[in-house]
Amino acid sequence: MKKNKFFLIFTFIIVLHGFLISDPLTRIYVNGQVFTGAKGVLNEALVIRGNRIIFTGRKEKALRFSSGKGSIVVDLKGKTIIPGFHDADTNFPLGARLMDSQMNFFGLDLDSIVHRLQIAKKNLIKQRPIYAYNFEHLLRNKGKWPNRYDLDKVSVDSPIIIFSSDGNNAWVNSIVLKQCGIKKNTKELPGGRIVRFEDGNPTGIICGDSTELLNDYKYKNGLRNIKLDKEKIIKTIKFANNLGITSITTHSDLEFVKILKELESEKILNLRFNIILPSKNIGGYLIKKIDFNNETPFVRIVSVSKNIDGNLYTSDAAMFTSYSDRNYYGILRSNKNDISDLVSLYKKNNIIGNFYAEGERAVNIVLNGIRASSRRKRQNIQRNRISNFIFVIDEDIPRLKFLSVIPVTRPGAFINKSEYLERLVGQRKSATALRMATLRKLGVHIAFGSGWPGESFDPLLGLKFSVFRNTGGDSSGDDGAPEEKLSIREGIIAYTYVPSYSVLDENRTGSIAAGKFADLTIIGGDLFSEKLNGNTFLSEIHVIETIIGGKTVYKKSEIN
Repeated sequence: MKKNKFFLIFTFIIVLHGFLISDPLTRIYVNGQVFTGAKGVLNEALVIRGNRIIFTGRKEKALRFSSGKGSIVVDLKGKTIIPGFHDADTNFPLGARLMDSQMNFFGLDLDSIVHRLQIAKKNLIKQRPIYAYNFEHLLRNKGKWPNRYDLDKVSVDSPIIIFSSDGNNAWVNSIVLKQCGIKKNTKELPGGRIVRFEDGNPTGIICGDSTELLNDYKYKNGLRNIKLDKEKIIKTIKFANNLGITSITTHSDLEFVKILKELESEKILNLRFNIILPSKNIGGYLIKKIDFNNETPFVRIVSVSKNIDGNLYTSDAAMFTSYSDRNYYGILRSNKNDISDLVSLYKKNNIIGNFYAEGERAVNIVLNGIRASSRRKRQNIQRNRISNFIFVIDEDIPRLKFLSVIPVTRPGAFINKSEYLERLVGQRKSATALRMATLRKLGVHIAFGSGWPGESFDPLLGLKFSVFRNTGGDSSGDDGAPEEKLSIREGIIAYTYVPSYSVLDENRTGSIAAGKFADLTIIGGDLFSEKLNGNTFLSEIHVIETIIGGKTVYKKSEIN
């Protein structure tokens, strides 16, 4: 018996020794800057082994890891390593479907949209619906949206349905209104709006929950014509990697999760996914015993979403003050009691709450609901997220910290929109959008996302806006509340550590520390130079390399 015991111990030592001497490659990065993330520390060097970070600190200590055959020293030549970008607010499945689609109208003017629709009509069977996506605020001319008659120029017999990027709003032609019975006297559904001409007839813009009046022309029906396969997903992942993105938090469904897990099992998934499921089917998720917040390396179901108000750019975000063009305060889709019940359900089942609330009134109701839940159930306060966060009243800013709520905002989406925002809510009110510096001073964690595919996927755009606060594209001037600027360090943290923190993943990703995944973005140009400004930022700062789990998934060619 003793001999067998000693033999087992001896065998274990031999196996352990073999494992140690066959450790994966060790890479030591020196002669650059290493921004660790969580506490804003700048170090001289970084060491990774396999898929993990094992050291960050001074150069001389890092070089001690260079002994042996399984190590290399990488000269950064002045470049900067930061934690990999984590986009906290995307709709990746929709973006993947629309990557090469001619039916993605993001950034297009009315004439270009009409031209694409005319081409699409030629290629379709007569009277078949034409679906398209991403009509946006830039189409709104002098306060007026395009209408059904613009689409009737393309077709009066084929239904045309164009959805906004989030699926909450639709622009349709006259035949769709006729087939769905939407007329002058049609009542709006709770949580929705029908935009009307002065005579009360519908213009063809349908907002919020009133899109349910479109019967069979639902958001996902058109998407069924665009197959989402592994090839499209892999191509879109490469697109994200090229932008320095290593993780995302995305709205999705269980069908998409199934594809991701297949890619993960095939070891070809080069992006970490945190999945937010729609809240309408929360009972079904619980019956199926969905494993929320598990610890798989690349695919985690973390949250269930709930829409609280409408979209700001269709004047439907729920506000305490009316919009500039009419006596209207936006759409509310929920109330304090419903939110409180939902938060209690989230807490019981280890689910992070994710609420879409753009207007200050919607944010206030979310906070009231979270507070009521913690009091009524005597529960500890958990982390919750408010996505697409834009406006907040002064009284609610301290409550964000007290209730552990993380505002998730889209700073890049505000470039080129200052004049439009002023027309919506007035100059004084528009200056209070995205009060990032105020939030940070009071200790509120802020996470950055893009809102892609409805906005640009590039995190450097969001970083630029947050640091220089210039809303006018190439202009270096300060357009929107320069007192709300963040430092470059705060901006990076909002795009790395806080997104991971918001989905309970900060122990694995989001910052550079021993034991964490080696998810890194290497930046060319001096991120911390005082000479940078809003006009030169995007030309001087660029992604050189993206590393996920110690594996280089993108590297800029030296020729480029």
